[in-house]
Amino acid sequence: MKKNTSRLIITTILGAVFGIICMLLSRYVSGVAFWPVGVSLLLNHTVMGFVIGASSLKMHWAVHGVIWGALFGLFTAISQIGTALNPWVVFIIVVIWGFLIETIATKAFKQPQPH
Repeated sequence: MKKNTSRLIITTILGAVFGIICMLLSRYVSGVAFWPVGVSLLLNHTVMGFVIGASSLKMHWAVHGVIWGALFGLFTAISQIGTALNPWVVFIIVVIWGFLIETIATKAFKQPQPH
């Protein structure tokens, strides 16, 4: 399997794992409709993991994860305005997940960005 394919699979799986964590955490927030919100969080994080793995932006791995996390976090936070979830908390969590996806893929699985 090509190195880029391995990275793409790893980051997508990591995005799905973090999406499941957020999905389960949203279940314990009062006033959150679990299925629409939880499923949207799962899909958002899985797509974020895919994009992090597919991206060919030339930058330091940590900045790369934070930037993608911030972009996806912005869209997720905007979608939570007026709901039981605090948009700022959602944004910060997604930025952290983006950083962790990139960190785990690059450092633990030795799958750096292609150059």
